[in-house]
Amino acid sequence: MGTMKLYELVNQYHIGTDLTCAEAMFKACNEYYNLNLSEETRKMFSVMGLGMQTEQSCCGAFTVAVGVIGLMTAKEGHTDIDNRVGYLMIDELTDFMLSFYGTLHCVELQKLEVIGYKNPCHAIVEAIAKKLEDLLERQNDLAQLVKNKLSS
Repeated sequence: MGTMKLYELVNQYHIGTDLTCAEAMFKACNEYYNLNLSEETRKMFSVMGLGMQTEQSCCGAFTVAVGVIGLMTAKEGHTDIDNRVGYLMIDELTDFMLSFYGTLHCVELQKLEVIGYKNPCHAIVEAIAKKLEDLLERQNDLAQLVKNKLSS
């Protein structure tokens, strides 16, 4: 992690470029967290922008953020049912999006008016990046919360 915040790096890749929200989120997370993800992985995430290229599906930046949470919380050799910390983070990210924007649906998000932004996607992608960074910074605390819940 450098001196920039994740959202600043996402904005650098997203605003004034040809990259979709998903591509910008992927490139920023790959760089910010030193994930060293391959070109094949980038290609896989590249089609998730613009609501899976149809505008009729989930926000691409949100989808990439969920993928990064999985990548950073799943343990080798474990099934996804064992990743309670990841589930908790995704639940919190989803609740954040729904409470703040009312939807995860790309076409509906694009219709929002966000004060200070010409393009609502720029504000939304920035907000997702801020929330993702917050969640990943609190990963150990969330793991302890899950552990406490399981032991009670």
